[in-house]
Amino acid sequence: MSQSASRLNKELVQPYTAPRPAPAGSRPTLDLVHLARQSLGDKDREIEILALFDQQSGQGLARLEALSGRDGAVAADLARMLAASARIAGAFAVASAAAVYEAVVLSSGEGDAGAEALNHLKTEVTQVREAIGALLAR
Repeated sequence: MSQSASRLNKELVQPYTAPRPAPAGSRPTLDLVHLARQSLGDKDREIEILALFDQQSGQGLARLEALSGRDGAVAADLARMLAASARIAGAFAVASAAAVYEAVVLSSGEGDAGAEALNHLKTEVTQVREAIGALLAR
């Protein structure tokens, strides 16, 4: 086994602990440069992407919370879709948290680690939705 594969294997078997929240203002909630690239600089399309992500992330999170502990495969699929949607909108912290939640659900189920990962995802989604609300209110 290669050295990097060995290190990755060790990282995957470690119990999940949610990262500590970054200090306010230390990282952007939304990558607006990425969003502009995704929309080809079309401001109306940017607004459309943000509004759609706001709606989808709220609905997706509600569905994940409702599924909590019941169907890990469906929860993992929802988390994967939320991560993909977040990447398009430039919400990379949400994408990362959703990917971690998916991995936790698939590897260890929905126990304490799943609940902690879901809480972290909820925090990230809430922050992004607040940022979107502020941007769209302008």
